[in-house]
Amino acid sequence: MKSTTVPLQGVEWQFLSPEGRIFLTEMAGEKFSGDVIKDIPKRRVVRGHGVYVKEVRYRGWAVLFKTLFGGTACREGRISLALSESGIAVPEILAFGVEKKKVFICRDLLITREVPKGKSLIEVMRQDYQMFPTREKWRLAEEFATFIKSLHDVGVSHADLHIGNILCVPESDRGHSFILLDTDRITMKNRPLSRRERTDSLVLLFTNFWFLVSRSQRFRFLRYYGIIPGKAGWHIVKELAVKGLRHLNRTCYWKAHRCLSNNSRFGKKKTNGFTVYYQKTDDIGELLKVLLPNPDILLNAGQVFKTGLTIQAARIEICGESYFLKRFNCKGWKYRLKNTLRRSRAVRSWLVSWEFRYRGLPVPEPLICLEERRMGLLGRSYLLFQFIEKSETLSTIWSRSDPVSRRDLLGRVALLLGRMHLLGGLHGDLKWNNILVGGKGGKGLYLTDLDGTRIVGQGKLAVKRKDLKRFLVDMEKNQAADNDKAFFLRCWGRWSS
Repeated sequence: MKSTTVPLQGVEWQFLSPEGRIFLTEMAGEKFSGDVIKDIPKRRVVRGHGVYVKEVRYRGWAVLFKTLFGGTACREGRISLALSESGIAVPEILAFGVEKKKVFICRDLLITREVPKGKSLIEVMRQDYQMFPTREKWRLAEEFATFIKSLHDVGVSHADLHIGNILCVPESDRGHSFILLDTDRITMKNRPLSRRERTDSLVLLFTNFWFLVSRSQRFRFLRYYGIIPGKAGWHIVKELAVKGLRHLNRTCYWKAHRCLSNNSRFGKKKTNGFTVYYQKTDDIGELLKVLLPNPDILLNAGQVFKTGLTIQAARIEICGESYFLKRFNCKGWKYRLKNTLRRSRAVRSWLVSWEFRYRGLPVPEPLICLEERRMGLLGRSYLLFQFIEKSETLSTIWSRSDPVSRRDLLGRVALLLGRMHLLGGLHGDLKWNNILVGGKGGKGLYLTDLDGTRIVGQGKLAVKRKDLKRFLVDMEKNQAADNDKAFFLRCWGRWSS
C-alpha cells in the first residue's frame, strides 16, 4: 500500500469539532500523511493517525457548479452531522472545508475518525460470511434488516445504497453494528419512506447482498425488515429479486465495458504494434515495460502449463511477483479474416473476466490484454493475470481429501456455480481442472480458463443445466459417490434459482 500526503494549507474550514481542532494542531495545519485507500483523478481517500481524509478535486465546469451549489466532501459532512443527530450511526466528523482559487472552489476535504475494527460489509460477506456458524449468519441477517428498516423509518433515502457503503463492526457479544458511509448521495425526508421508495432502495441494496446469501437468509432479512409472509409478501419478494437482478446486470455491464476504453480505472493505447488494454495500477508501467515489445520472451522462459496450436500459457516472474501469461496463437489466414470484424478471444476473455469480477464471482485479477493487428487482421493476442499462489485444481484437492472434506468442498463449489448461473454467467468449460482451490486463506475458489465464458442474463435454466454437464462428467471420472452428486445438485439448485 503506497503512502502520500494531502496538503492542508489554504483550506477554509466550515466545520471543526474540538477533536478536529486538536488534530489539525498536531498536523501543524500543513499536510497530512497516510496510506492511500482510493486514488482517482477526482477523488482521493487517505488513512493515517486514526483518521480518514477524503479529498475531492474539481476542474472544468464542475468548478462553477460546485462553487454555486457546494462541494461533495462538505455536503457529505453536513449530511453526516444531520444523520448523527437523528440517531443514525455514521463515522465521527472531525472537520470539513474548501480551498478556493480567487472565488472558485478547486477542492474540498472531509476528515472523519477511523472506526476501530470496522470492515466494509461487502468484504465481510465475500471473505468471512461463509465461515460463520449458522446462528451467526441468522443474527447478521436480523441485525442488518433492523438497521436498514431504521434508516427507512426515519426517512433516509440513499441513492447509492449498497453493502460497500456500509461498515460492519463486530460487537463483544458476537453481534454486529452497522455504520453508514458515503452519505453525500443521501436525501433526508421528514417522513418514513413510502412502499415504492422502500422497494427501490432495497433493489439497490440487493444488487450485491441478495446474491451473497442463501434463500433462507433472504427471507429472514425480509421478515425482520417487516415484509411478512403471505400473498402480498411473496409478491414483494419476487419483485425485489427480479428488479435486483435486472439492475445488477445493467450496472455490471456498464462497469465491465469500461475496461475497453480510457477512464479513471482502465486505459487503452497503441504501442509496439499492439492495442493495449490495461488496469491502472501502481506497477502497470513496469509490467508493460517488461512485456513489450515481445511478450514471447517471458512466455517461453516461464513455467509452461499448457501449449498447443491454439494457446500457450505459463507462469512468469516480473520484479519478484508471479503472473499468469496466456497467448492466443494466430492460426492462419482464415483465422485472421474471421476475426477482422469481431473481438479477439483475448479481448472477449478480458471483458468477461471483468463482467464476472463486478458480479462478485472469483476469477484471477486481469491486468493487461494485448492484441496485435496489422491492417485490421488479427495476429497474436495475450492476457496477463495475477497468479493465484498456493492453489491447486479441484481434482487434485479431491484426490487426497477425506469424505467429510469432500462434502464441504462440493457444497462450496455448488454455491459458487449456483451463484454464477443465477447471475447469468455461463462458463462453457467447467472441467475440474478449471476450478482452483486455495489462494489467500487457503480455502478460496477461483474460476479459470474463461475463453468460452459468456453472460446470458436471467432465466435460461436449460442452458445453465447444460453448462453444468461438463462438471458432472468430471464428477463421475473422480468417482464421487451418488449421495455426493445428489447433495451437489440440491445445493446448486438452491443457489441457481
